[in-house]
Amino acid sequence: MTDQRRVAVSSPRTHRARADGGGRWSLAHDLDEQTELGAVYVRALIRAQLRTALATLAIVAFVVIGLPLLLLALPVLARSRLHGVPVSWLGLALCVHPIWIAAAARHLRQAERTEREFVGLVDRS
Repeated sequence: MTDQRRVAVSSPRTHRARADGGGRWSLAHDLDEQTELGAVYVRALIRAQLRTALATLAIVAFVVIGLPLLLLALPVLARSRLHGVPVSWLGLALCVHPIWIAAAARHLRQAERTEREFVGLVDRS
């Protein structure tokens, strides 16, 4: 008879966790050690932030491009004045800036929410 030895197959994480004193393997550790799993989570965070930035860019571009196109499409609007002030200037002062402020506030809320969710994910693991 041959001597058959039993071999235990385990995950490298299990081995590391036991070597570290039985501690739990966490996502924070993956991020600190820059493991492949940590890199996947960081890439997901960056993609979420990029989506937020591109949505904000689309809103701002729509406004920046939309106002001149509106004035080109309606030349009577471009020539009209209200109390001696060109309507296009009033559009810039009363419409564009509040939209930009709203877009910036939306971007800030979305970015903070994405980061809070990421931190919550790291803390949970």
